[in-house]
Amino acid sequence: MRLARLGFVPVLGLLPLLGLGCSDPAPPTPRGGYFLNFVKPGASCNVSGHSEMLGDVTAAQKTRVLADGEEGASVDCSVSGSGSFDVSAIAGNSATATEIRVKIDGISPAATREMPALGSVSFSSAKTSGITFTSTTEEQCQFWFEPDSKQGVDAGKIWVVFECPAVRSSQYICEIRRGVLAFDSCGS
Repeated sequence: MRLARLGFVPVLGLLPLLGLGCSDPAPPTPRGGYFLNFVKPGASCNVSGHSEMLGDVTAAQKTRVLADGEEGASVDCSVSGSGSFDVSAIAGNSATATEIRVKIDGISPAATREMPALGSVSFSSAKTSGITFTSTTEEQCQFWFEPDSKQGVDAGKIWVVFECPAVRSSQYICEIRRGVLAFDSCGS
């Protein structure tokens, strides 16, 4: 009898390990892309105007967004809510030394150029010498969806156009015009 009992002891010891095979699937890898025009509106900006992009996104087409880790891209994002969405995203490219950080509190799918959602953007690139330019609470960036486009927002994703009338770095003031952001597979 004693031998029969010992036969079950190793099996019972493995029971906790059997549960390791049954877990939730890994969350999808965040993906993102952007295009923006960094503008020198006058003598108050110390950086020449230039365009930057990650992936291939425009206001009309979202041809290619890059997954975190793909081609030197780093992407992390969260789009949460229903009806009104909170967005927090960071995207960059180590090859071009660019990074954009975006925060939008409460963007509605009905946001228009005339009634945009407001938020903040921080941006740096090799052409800004790695110096970060940031919007301020007094001069927030504006985010909206073009009419008759496929742009929009939902839990875990956003495709939106934006402009920042002023982004600052110490005493320098520049602009971001006609930017486009596209993020998906974002946490919520």
